[in-house]
Amino acid sequence: MPPPSAAPASAAPLSAAALEQRLEMVRRYVGKPIPAEDPAPSDIGGDLYVGNKHHAADVVMLHRLGITAVLNCASSGIRDLPLGAYRSCGIEYAFTNVAADAADYPILLRDGAITEHLEVALGLYDRVRAAGGKALFFCVAGQNRSATLGVAARLARGEALGAVLAVAARSRPFILENLGFQRQLVELEARYAASAPAAAAPAKRARGVARAHSSDVELAEEEGFTVELLVPGRCTYNVGVPRVCAIDAMRRRLVAFVDGELGREAPARRVGAAWLVFGMFDAEGTIILDEAAVEPQVQATRLNCTFGLHLHSDPTSEGPLVEWSPMSRFELVLFSVVSPSEPHVHHPFLFRHEERAGAPGTLLSHSIISPHLRAWDFVTGEPFQSVAPIVFSFSSNPREKRDFMNISTSADGARQQFDAPGEGGILGMGNNAIVHHVKLEAVRKKGGGPRRIRRQDTFTALHQLPPLAAGWHPSKDELQVAAAEEAWDAAVKRPFSLAKMLASIGSKAEAGVAKRLRMASALNKQGRLLYFYGLGIALASNNCQHEEYRFEATILSQYQEDFSSYTLKRFMDDYTQVTSGLAGCDDEEAARVRTLQAHFSVMEVKVLLVSLLNAFRDLTLSGLQAFDFNHLNNVLVSRDYKKARLIDIDGQSRGSIQFCADDPYLRGGALHRPALDIDLSTMMPMLVQQLLLGKGKGTSFVHEQVHAVRVAAATSEEEAKGILKGLLADSFFKEEQVSPALRAQGERHLQKMVEWFFAVLLKKEPWELWTNDIYDAMRCIDHLPIA
Repeated sequence: MPPPSAAPASAAPLSAAALEQRLEMVRRYVGKPIPAEDPAPSDIGGDLYVGNKHHAADVVMLHRLGITAVLNCASSGIRDLPLGAYRSCGIEYAFTNVAADAADYPILLRDGAITEHLEVALGLYDRVRAAGGKALFFCVAGQNRSATLGVAARLARGEALGAVLAVAARSRPFILENLGFQRQLVELEARYAASAPAAAAPAKRARGVARAHSSDVELAEEEGFTVELLVPGRCTYNVGVPRVCAIDAMRRRLVAFVDGELGREAPARRVGAAWLVFGMFDAEGTIILDEAAVEPQVQATRLNCTFGLHLHSDPTSEGPLVEWSPMSRFELVLFSVVSPSEPHVHHPFLFRHEERAGAPGTLLSHSIISPHLRAWDFVTGEPFQSVAPIVFSFSSNPREKRDFMNISTSADGARQQFDAPGEGGILGMGNNAIVHHVKLEAVRKKGGGPRRIRRQDTFTALHQLPPLAAGWHPSKDELQVAAAEEAWDAAVKRPFSLAKMLASIGSKAEAGVAKRLRMASALNKQGRLLYFYGLGIALASNNCQHEEYRFEATILSQYQEDFSSYTLKRFMDDYTQVTSGLAGCDDEEAARVRTLQAHFSVMEVKVLLVSLLNAFRDLTLSGLQAFDFNHLNNVLVSRDYKKARLIDIDGQSRGSIQFCADDPYLRGGALHRPALDIDLSTMMPMLVQQLLLGKGKGTSFVHEQVHAVRVAAATSEEEAKGILKGLLADSFFKEEQVSPALRAQGERHLQKMVEWFFAVLLKKEPWELWTNDIYDAMRCIDHLPIA
């Protein structure tokens, strides 16, 4: 039979018996168990190979096999390919995105004609055979999508299905386990058998050939073209976009398209919170096009210096106009959906995926959805991802906090189990969120192609572009510090509910303050604030229903072993632990607490308080008016007890945050006196009291003694000071700890400390207002006598 060049003619439907008979023949050859290793692509005859994404990345192997063209059948899920090496070796690259691997997804026949996927495959196959070359069709696993198109191409050359499968089964018997794809091949064979040689369909074949070239994509209209839009959890769409437009205009266009798709299924659903991620077929890395994650100026700069897109100034536009490329690929990650009648009420965007028997890990290992935690740097927009795939768990009830503790990871392709812990160890859990430890690394190119992103390029380009009204210019020092970091080792904060997740990334919440702190490089030089990297996207599965997934917006900060999860609350519990209560504790733990209490001096009290106040000062210099300090879990303490580091800076429970892009602290204007407000004016006196009076005695003891001092002071200040002197001497000036030569000096220090503490405790002059202003508080602690 001559090789057809157009769609096969319609054939009478196969009877149920005939269809089942053909399917039984197919299953005798293929659909076998998946092997542990898949070392090489498989020759299925006719100068055509089928393989997985790893085979496609091995250019040396491709050259050895004589491959002259490759077809990426899952381009949304395979983004890290050595396209530069392909060009150097003369290997043609083409793609078609089989956006789903479901049993009922038509990749061969649709509405009485062959699909675009098969058109592209036939166009490439015809061209390669005519030139005397060989082709590799590949997808993520080389099991279903690429194998289906490969077998279909052989059928189009007049081969019988059984003969093709007999050849393929010699080296790749595990292909085509997808029952729907098996049926499509049987129906396609029946159509070709009933069809006579057809005349070519020039328009359709021309489109397929044009689509097969990675450098040419069919234009949707004269001034635009079609780009790929992936909506994880749904599918991939081809969307017509203008050639030149601003970032926000592109975002609105793509969101409107997805609104239409959602509305078709459920008229009451629209896109709520979502992040738009940009990438290109032949470039490394991505950039997130959302102001919540990366400043607009950084977005535009990275599009220019990393992806080579031209920018044009336009004073009438909301930002620079971007000249987009036909090679652009977009991903709209949905966090929530809303109803047109209640646009401010967000509901989680949930999607389902059920693992198929015989194909474990299809979502996590072999799909277009990335199972890695992804993140983008606040300052440079540089992309990072977790070293290993990682899927968190969540609960439909945010109060079930233990449901957020499970982690699923995959090592070396092993099946990912939701109930098996692994990467993502839990550092801590509060009322609003859980924090994990995850290893991250910069997204790097493994083969040829464009150069690696350099932060200095971003810095240079930032200062060459006209500034935007709300844009930021990171300092050279900030970028040089970032350049020294080879990888991230991150603490990942995941709020329990959607409402808290969205609130945490608001401009007036944690992510907003963190961006300002990263941009204002003069602040936080001593590391008094936890170092924030940026925002990330995490994949999570319902702990009670593993087939149900959602995406989470996360905040990432630097993980440091010295601090780990040792919070100020835990430190104060250890510090004030009554000595007699240690009898029932573990010996090692009891020894640690006794050592802490025995050696913690007045000097260490002062160092810890000064570090804490300096951290608050750094926040106020960023325009933060108050700190959420209602409990002590918001502060980490170093293992040597010398540094306090703030970790929760959203201020949503108490206090207020008032800052903006033109805040005088960041723009060099007149400074106002930052107030401590209610949070610190309550907590700071309590901390001072417990540190000076509660060592090894308990918080109840502290409250009783403070009350006794205040009662005594009403009649005799000397009596009140005498109580304080005895308490402080017992905690810090025991005679057995002071040599006779220094005893007189110690007595003088003790008396100074009593006078200071008495004035602070009763708000006497000069410390009557020390908790109203952060600079007064710093001066007050600075006057704490040390011995």
